[in-house]
Amino acid sequence: MSDFNASRAQDTTYDVVVLGSGLAGSVLAACLARNGARVLIVDAGTHPRFAIGESTIPYTSMMMRLVSERYGVPELKWLTTFEAVHAKVSTSGGVKRNFGFLYHRPGEEQDPRQTNMFPIPKITHTENHFFRQDTDNWMLMVAARYGATVRQQVRISSVDIDESGVTVRHDRGEPFHAKFIVDASGFRSFLAEQFSLREEPTRLRHHSRSLFTHMVGVRPYDEIAPKSRYHHPSPWHEGTLHHIFPGGWMWVIPFDNHPRATNPLCSVGVNYDPRIHPVPDCTPEEEFRRFIAQFPGIEPQFARARAVRDWTRTGRLQYSPNQTVGYRWCLTSHAAGFIDALFSRGLSNTMEIINVLVQRLLDAIKDDDFAVERFEAVQELEQGQLDFNDDLVANAYTSFGDWRLWDAWFRVWSLSQILATFEVNKAYAQFVDSRDPSVLSRMEKPWWRVTLSTFDPSRVKNADHVAVLKLLTEVGRKMQAVQAGEAEAGQTAEEITALLRAADFVPPAFGLAEPDNQWTDASVPKILSTLRWAKRKAPPSIGELTYDGLTLFMKKRFAKGEFEPIEEIKQILAGWPVIGRRLRVPEPK
Repeated sequence: MSDFNASRAQDTTYDVVVLGSGLAGSVLAACLARNGARVLIVDAGTHPRFAIGESTIPYTSMMMRLVSERYGVPELKWLTTFEAVHAKVSTSGGVKRNFGFLYHRPGEEQDPRQTNMFPIPKITHTENHFFRQDTDNWMLMVAARYGATVRQQVRISSVDIDESGVTVRHDRGEPFHAKFIVDASGFRSFLAEQFSLREEPTRLRHHSRSLFTHMVGVRPYDEIAPKSRYHHPSPWHEGTLHHIFPGGWMWVIPFDNHPRATNPLCSVGVNYDPRIHPVPDCTPEEEFRRFIAQFPGIEPQFARARAVRDWTRTGRLQYSPNQTVGYRWCLTSHAAGFIDALFSRGLSNTMEIINVLVQRLLDAIKDDDFAVERFEAVQELEQGQLDFNDDLVANAYTSFGDWRLWDAWFRVWSLSQILATFEVNKAYAQFVDSRDPSVLSRMEKPWWRVTLSTFDPSRVKNADHVAVLKLLTEVGRKMQAVQAGEAEAGQTAEEITALLRAADFVPPAFGLAEPDNQWTDASVPKILSTLRWAKRKAPPSIGELTYDGLTLFMKKRFAKGEFEPIEEIKQILAGWPVIGRRLRVPEPK
């Protein structure tokens, strides 16, 4: 069925038209409709459909929780833990208990000493591998239940904007009229094309292409390399596995990695720097097979695997906007720009933008005032996200050329992720307690997100923050020097490790400054140790952030309605041989 809300199907006048019915468009529409806006979602395609962007991170899930609370959409909170998704959304997703990284060289066995893992602390919550065709379709239904009108299989032919509003012409009847339009579609953004909003050439320095599909028969990496070989804190198969190599990386995102799994598929993709790995003269599947044949530590994982859909092979993935907001319009999510799937930041960026955009739109509708100035903070945040993520990923690809440099960069990435997660944990807990939107202001201008071109110490009032940002920008300079051939990778790795070791704001329990420590394992003893450090030895602002980021959230962890303890128990029991049998899907006869 292409249309929902049939009783309103003939209505052509709305407050907001949203182009795109993926997670970005549906979450935005649900938040607006829940708060009284008349919303229309328009999409050229239909659901269910394939989509990538399947792996969540703690920052993403906490931003979802924040948006859920701020705009009164409790269903969105169900997407923030694996247990809630399995119980209330879809059983087809996978569990994510870690980020796993394995370094490979062509023609060589994988060295167990050249691995990293960032486990998701069990004491907080469990992340997800979304099966996007299910989660996206479900979220669209949520938006429809809150009153958003949905029109699928509708192709836009033009968008006209003037003082009276927005007119959207299409191939299915009378034009739609609205006060504002948001393009939350993707690379083929209609607004970006009509208004010539793509930068040509892009300012982004990162350069990669992609090859991906869904497969069956992918072996858990733990079968190839048993835990006794690695001593890692959780199984590789229970997380998002990254095979990294000079010039690129591969993702392995299983949906069948828990006892109650109903979906045999696994998301598999490879991202390459085409300047190092140009497109070969063969089919995408042949390229994949030829490529993994170079790596004895990767090929056995796919010996029995086969694709269940056609492989997709892209050109360069990176694109950027010269503008993301204008009079009565906004580009958001992947309609605005894209970097790379590395570090799973796409959904995080989307939730950040929805957080700041929805309230501004609701206020603009109430005041009937859509001046561009009201939305400048959205553009500033969105452009800043792209620049920051461009540096983050470009530096990571530079590090892939040498294990020592990657190991050092992994530690810097871990530090920035830990601090950012503490910030959103703190903001969420404070907002739930106070319902005061002012406590969310720091999420609109995140101090921890800095680039070489934007960092100005004189504009940062907090001295502890300045110290953190100086380290991050100094590391960025060193990484760019390696990329330019002006510095040696091994020496640079030692210098970065020395910076981490000398910094008094790096929580020592996580071992980020210890080269022999491969896992940032946030066990209960390490969390308790970190809390003591935060109170007694950390710089004041970082200590306060660390203590509040851990304790305020932990109080919410056990609050009524926040998590699904019964489902968590079921997931644990399902792994038990006898007791768990009734909780698992029966084996085929």
